Amino acid sequence: MAQPSTAITRFDLSLSYQEFSLRANQKKFIGLKVLPPIAVGLQSADFRKVKVASLLGPVEDTTRAPKGEYSRSSYEWGKDNYATTDEGVEEVLDDRTIAMYGNEINAERIHRDRAINRVLQALEDEIAKAVFNTTTWTGAGLTTALGTPWSTAGSATPIADIDAAIVKVEDGIGKTPNSMIISHFALRKLSRVTEIQDLVKYSGHVDPKSAAAIVQVVKDLFQFDNVFVGDGFKNSNDEGQTASFSRMWDKTMCMICNIITSDDMEDPEPTIGRVPMWNEDNAQIPGIDNDGTPNLIMEEYREEARRGGIIRARMDRQIKIIHKEAGHLLTSVTA
Repeated sequence: MAQPSTAITRFDLSLSYQEFSLRANQKKFIGLKVLPPIAVGLQSADFRKVKVASLLGPVEDTTRAPKGEYSRSSYEWGKDNYATTDEGVEEVLDDRTIAMYGNEINAERIHRDRAINRVLQALEDEIAKAVFNTTTWTGAGLTTALGTPWSTAGSATPIADIDAAIVKVEDGIGKTPNSMIISHFALRKLSRVTEIQDLVKYSGHVDPKSAAAIVQVVKDLFQFDNVFVGDGFKNSNDEGQTASFSRMWDKTMCMICNIITSDDMEDPEPTIGRVPMWNEDNAQIPGIDNDGTPNLIMEEYREEARRGGIIRARMDRQIKIIHKEAGHLLTSVTA
C-alpha cells in the first residue's frame, strides 16, 4: 500500500474554536470554559503547585520589637506534572466524492467540519468525565449526595444545598468559589423548585421562565461569576448501528468550584483544573492563538490506495485536574 511521505499543513482549513463557535454553541460544549486551556511550550514537564495549606497562613503577631525582625513567611510548593498526548482524527476525501459534489471546496468543508466536530466531541466528553467524577471527588469534604433531589420540586432545598457546598470549598481552599457547573437537564429541574421559582418571580426579569433568567438568578443569589450549563449529547453506539444518544454531562451531578483562566500553570490561586495544550515550539497552530482561543491544526496527505486525500484534525493536550479541593461535587441532584 502506498504511504504518504509528507503531511502538508493546511493553514487555509485550520481554524479556531472561535470561528467554529456556531456549531460548538449549538452543541453547548462548555469543557474549555470549565477547564480553561493553557499553552505550554513542552510536550511534558514538571510544574510547581502551591499546597492548599499554604494558601492562607495563620493570623500572626505582626509587631516588630526594637532591633528585632519582621515576621517572615513563604508559600509551600508541591511538585506536579503534565504530559500532553496527540489527539486527532482523519477523514477520507475521496476523488469520486469530489466529482459528485462538483467542486473541491464543498467536499473539503464537509470533511473538515466532521473532523473538527469529532475532535471537539471527544474533548468535551473527556472533560465532563473528569469533572463529574466521584472517584476524584470522594469523602465528605469533597462530595455530598443530596437527600432530596431538585426534581422533587415541592420539598427540595437547593439554596441550602449549594450554600453548604460553597462552605465546603471555602473550608478546603480558604476562598469562595466562583463557578457552578450543571447539566441543562438539572438546571431545568432546578428552575421548577418552589423556592427558586419564588425568587425568580421577584427578580425583575422580563421572562422569569427563561433559562437565562434562572442562570442570572443563581449567579446573583450565590454571587457566582460563572454558571456553565452543559447540554452536549453523544451517540453511545458504534458507527453503522442505531443511534443511542446520551448526555455528556451527568444529569444527576452539579459542581461548585473555583476556576481561573491565568496563563501561568504555577498560578498560586487554586483551580480545579486546566487543559495544557502543547503549542509545538510556540507555533500559533495548534495551541492558543493571539486572542486566546484554542486552535486545531489541519493537515492533508495523498493516499493513492484509496484514490483520494486524507484530511487530519489534531491537537496535543491533556485533561489535568490540579486542585480537587477547589471543588465540591453534589450528586443525586436529580432522581
